[in-house]
Amino acid sequence: MKLTGSHEKILAQMRQIALKHPEKIRIVETNVDAEVQLEFYSMMQDVDKSYHDTDLPEIFGQLSDCDDMQHRKKLLVAIASTGEIEAYRFLEKYLETCDDDIKKWALLACQQCQMFLESSLLDESKIYVASGLGGKDHRLRYIFVLAGKKKEPFSDFEKKVMENEVKYYLEKSDSVSENIQYDGKYAICTALVPLHEDIVELVQSIIDEVNQYGGFIMQSIFITNEKLVSREALDKMFDSDENS
Repeated sequence: MKLTGSHEKILAQMRQIALKHPEKIRIVETNVDAEVQLEFYSMMQDVDKSYHDTDLPEIFGQLSDCDDMQHRKKLLVAIASTGEIEAYRFLEKYLETCDDDIKKWALLACQQCQMFLESSLLDESKIYVASGLGGKDHRLRYIFVLAGKKKEPFSDFEKKVMENEVKYYLEKSDSVSENIQYDGKYAICTALVPLHEDIVELVQSIIDEVNQYGGFIMQSIFITNEKLVSREALDKMFDSDENS
């Protein structure tokens, strides 16, 4: 898991806020690709302010009659940015009937409108945290991989050791284990981890403890909260580390 210096600083700040003021943090549960989210929030910064002077029913009508994908995206962002109850109700219904090619965008618009609406009604500011894999409550969803040093699949003993240690360390950190899948020499773990937890240190602790029982796991760490990872991508990453 590689972060730039600025991203590390922002993440550290969010962890401190989550630790001291967890009520100010809200995890967005949507599991939408990071690229789509970046495009959405980028467009939200540039949304045409003239839409704010247009009656909502008129914008709703424009969206229903529009075939141009880019214009539909702009209209959805414009609707979401109003933070009005009427807009939120419309987006809820639109999400049920819209085409698949715009569904992720509509989902982000619906959730963004809900955030604006909640902030307005509660008269307090919150920090909303989104990731490609989503999350739940105060936890972000991560995928982390334990890679075996050998080429062959893990033995039953090795699987048992990993499952026990993953469960122990996740429960110890108020995290939730959702799934462990085996694919060749990889144990692919999906877990919900509190925002204030250092996920790198957590996974390193699991690897160190597992290796007390035969040292069969590589020290290299792979963690993502953006998207599912393929076997081919894992081979490329871990084989590169092994040969470096």
